[in-house]
Amino acid sequence: MTRDGRKWVNEVWDATAGTVADLDSLSPLTTLLGRRLAESRAVREHDEDEDVHEALRVAVACGYACRMVLAAPTDQPSLKPSAFELNPQSDAERLSHDQAAPKRLLDPVRTIASEKFDSVMTLPPEVWSGYVATATMKLQRQFRSNNKKLASQTLSRELVEKMLRYGYVLRCMDESIHAEPRYREPQPNPA
Repeated sequence: MTRDGRKWVNEVWDATAGTVADLDSLSPLTTLLGRRLAESRAVREHDEDEDVHEALRVAVACGYACRMVLAAPTDQPSLKPSAFELNPQSDAERLSHDQAAPKRLLDPVRTIASEKFDSVMTLPPEVWSGYVATATMKLQRQFRSNNKKLASQTLSRELVEKMLRYGYVLRCMDESIHAEPRYREPQPNPA
């Protein structure tokens, strides 16, 4: 990747990290789905470490925020509700209270993230790869600096990419059903 490409990737990461810092949570539905995606990986790996769960949830949020940062400026394609096996009248509020929705929606999210990611991410592969490398390094550093002993094997590049893709696709889902994340309330400045 060129120096300009690396600079651009770092700018995208900085904008993504700023967006994550502004978020209180994803939409109610995608918060639940993101949590389940992170937990299902931990269950498969028999990993009960809450620090690992937290790192995976943060990686999902970074993928979600990355889509928020990139979608409009880089003209990334959108998905219709049918891509998630939803109808065009699907209501975000109603879905967030539907007990069966998470189970029904996890498979389409996984499939798009793993097999059809190029339907929502059209930047050159080396750009996405550079972003994944930067995100992996930053997340590993963040969790190590927080005195959380996450070995780089635990928070591997492959795992970070999977979680980033999940988050990115979850934002695509929110876009398709017109759901929005929740933002933190501005903190008053101390006088």
